[in-house]
Amino acid sequence: MKREELISLLAGDGPVNEACRKALEQGASFHIWDGLVPASNLAPAYRAREAITRDRGIPTLGFAAAVETLNALAEQPVRLGGVTQLDPPYYFQLFLSADATTVLACIGVDQQHQG
Repeated sequence: MKREELISLLAGDGPVNEACRKALEQGASFHIWDGLVPASNLAPAYRAREAITRDRGIPTLGFAAAVETLNALAEQPVRLGGVTQLDPPYYFQLFLSADATTVLACIGVDQQHQG
């Protein structure tokens, strides 16, 4: 996938999509993985991660909404991607449709507060 394609997929509203799109526009690195995973396999892990980041006071964007989306998708296959912004350090976890034509959900995690 080309950078411009991913930027256009993040055209939706919301602070996490906007922040991820801006990071890409400013040159953040990104990767879209080839494999597919049922959303139901991801939802419990990301629910636990959301609780951990909240308990540790780590700033995030879109976490709760992404977990809700993964739950709602049930057995639908999801493609994963990631965007790494170095300054300030922030990581965006992307959940895309199987054909990588739609961003289903996005999570942003502040990396400055990682322990």
